[in-house]
Amino acid sequence: MERENGIVIGIVDDLDDQEDLGRVRVRFPHLNDEVSNWARIATPFGGKGRGLFLRPERDDEVLVAFEHGDPRAPYIVGSLWSKPDPPPKDDGKRTDNNWRFLQSRSGHLLKFDDTDGKERVEIVGKDGNHKIVIDVSGAKIEITCSSGDIVLSAPSGKVSIDAQTVEIKSSQSTTVKATGSMTLSGQTVAIN
Repeated sequence: MERENGIVIGIVDDLDDQEDLGRVRVRFPHLNDEVSNWARIATPFGGKGRGLFLRPERDDEVLVAFEHGDPRAPYIVGSLWSKPDPPPKDDGKRTDNNWRFLQSRSGHLLKFDDTDGKERVEIVGKDGNHKIVIDVSGAKIEITCSSGDIVLSAPSGKVSIDAQTVEIKSSQSTTVKATGSMTLSGQTVAIN
């Protein structure tokens, strides 16, 4: 490959970086699919053992630059969407630009919604049935698990709930167990 000044389009070809540096190899359609050396990935935040780790997938279209124009030293500066590979769906209000999100290959989602009066942060599993919602405008946090369990665990500590009102409701049975003593106190304790 001759000296490359500027940025070129490549297709991610290989993710198996044996040195575990998060690099990829890229093929260049404009050069008869010639494959690059291992390319580092530019990220907005990175350092020893820390940072934002978002490697492109195999066959993703990427923008490739070269250190001082040296084709032996490529690095990825970004990824590209296209008609065959469009971005994830947003709220459909293109000019409002209220959503920011990170969506994985399988569909896991981290979404920030800046819609006036509906501000919220969501972490959603790929099936949509498991999620955590921080509803800023509604002043609440919701944890939903439509099929399965929610487990709170603090083996060496304690779990505290401090609220004006606490309500525990189940559609079937409820069990409260202690291996030590149990204290139940209140101004009035009613047991039905």
